[in-house]
Amino acid sequence: MKKILIITAIALSTNFVFGQDVENELKNFRFGLKFSPSINWYKPDGKIMSANGPVVRYGGGLVTEFRLAKVVSIQTGVQVDVDGGKIKYNNGGPNNANANTVSYYYLGLDDEIVIYDPVLANSASHTHYQLNERTYKVTYITIPLSLKMKTKEIGALTYYGQIGMNNSFRWKASANDELQVINDVSNTLGTKDNKSKIDITQDISVYAASLNFGLGAELNFSGSTSLTFGLSYSLGFTNVVKNDSDYLGRRANNADYNPTTNPTGYLSSKMPQSIKSNAVLINVGVLF
Repeated sequence: MKKILIITAIALSTNFVFGQDVENELKNFRFGLKFSPSINWYKPDGKIMSANGPVVRYGGGLVTEFRLAKVVSIQTGVQVDVDGGKIKYNNGGPNNANANTVSYYYLGLDDEIVIYDPVLANSASHTHYQLNERTYKVTYITIPLSLKMKTKEIGALTYYGQIGMNNSFRWKASANDELQVINDVSNTLGTKDNKSKIDITQDISVYAASLNFGLGAELNFSGSTSLTFGLSYSLGFTNVVKNDSDYLGRRANNADYNPTTNPTGYLSSKMPQSIKSNAVLINVGVLF
């Protein structure tokens, strides 16, 4: 009888230990998937560019979660995010004093924009366009890192707050442009035009960072499997475009500029640009 009790105690202890290990393993590490439709907009600096409204974008990918304590976790993963926004360029026209003109050269044969060079004004193979409005679409590979703090289960739900940073690396970028032809000989504006899906990848910064914070809830199904849903805000704090564009040119006319008496009274340079990205995201996912 004594031997039976000892064996039973050992068996129960072993079962308890292994049970604890499994339980801890399930709770200490979780993984899953998420999808995040979003409303995105760009906030430019300076007077030449201005915000021109939001766009609908999306993102999603793999989520991993490591528990630090019962109510605190570190969450990371890897995801594909599609960002963007609309920009309006405040052009004053190439024929007016004290006016700015943002433009680029378009090679019709290869259907692409080329590195900005005013010498191309005399080239028959290129069309010179004033850029009036642009809609950006930029795809990133993002590695998020955030601190997740949650409540104990209240009814069927566990509520959480989250704050962290998104580290995004440029993959590809395109633009839809509203344009107007510049007649370089007469310095006047001509036909309006639209170009879509222009490759501007090289004019986007390789790295973008944003502060990300939000609230949400988890609905537990079984064990550690939960449906997650929430709302978050992404606040970009790095320039999403290059400081000086290789493709866009800025022409600044002097106060005494006159196409007849002072036709060289202007300064041409690479377009200086600074744009921050913002977004509101709806986050839906599942954690195992």
